[in-house]
Amino acid sequence: MNINILGEQIARYRKALGMTQEDLGRAVGISAQAVSRWECGGAPDVTLLPAVADALGVTTDALFGREGGERVDIRDVARRWIVTLPQDQRIDQLCRLVWAAMGPAMSGKLEDVADTLAYTARCESEDETSDQPVRWLRRTRITTEGGVALGVRAEDMSFAILFPEPEEGWEPFLPDNGLCRRLFEVLARPRCLELLEYLYSKPPMARRYTPGAIARPMGLEAPEAEALMDALSGLNLLSKTELETEDGIIPAYLLSDEEALVPFLYLARWMTTGGGGFLNGPYRKSPMLRGEKWKETEEN
Repeated sequence: MNINILGEQIARYRKALGMTQEDLGRAVGISAQAVSRWECGGAPDVTLLPAVADALGVTTDALFGREGGERVDIRDVARRWIVTLPQDQRIDQLCRLVWAAMGPAMSGKLEDVADTLAYTARCESEDETSDQPVRWLRRTRITTEGGVALGVRAEDMSFAILFPEPEEGWEPFLPDNGLCRRLFEVLARPRCLELLEYLYSKPPMARRYTPGAIARPMGLEAPEAEALMDALSGLNLLSKTELETEDGIIPAYLLSDEEALVPFLYLARWMTTGGGGFLNGPYRKSPMLRGEKWKETEEN
């Protein structure tokens, strides 16, 4: 047997999960330097092996390159691992974990992870063949019969979105086209997006804004600001309330959802930006929408 097999297996499973040596060390209760020594030919104390296996989501047999043994519940392992991380790192590490798992999920080969789903330094690249600088978004698009995964794998900006396909397809869950048209009509109004950006630039708390308070920094008249805020409240992007002042009752508004705008705008950029690649795998052959209403139209 290769005497370095234990360190090699630890490094292999750690990288497959997108964990750093520091992450594994924190989960087990030792230093990152100790993990590095293991992976360079050393070996952990035998009493640590169960904790190492749990943190990596494998059996102790797997650490020695052996098959068999009781299967580990990776969901439980992931839950226990994530709480060992600082709060402000958990979303990023979950994103990395999703991408680390994507390769084997597609092809069944663990080695696909490192090369195919590695993070790049930047989320953008430039088309050097063009006379004018063109910036491309480094998109990853995975479309299979089971659903869709979209995302960017970059140190400066990363995200992962998973859309498993429901049994009845996506169409029953999509918004009405009329609602989408009203949304885009309102967002297309002058200064509307800037107004939303202004509100989202404030600390996330239940703060109410009057049209007069919004109008001044936005360079609007109070009636213009109120008309925009009324339109946004009609789409549930703002909630309309009232404030009683010495001058009487005046309208006030607060954000209904303090998390929606950034993902929405980034996906708008995603849809309108070229670039991207695919992960090799069983590509989807059926249409994204099943087209039941169009079938009915054609039949009639």
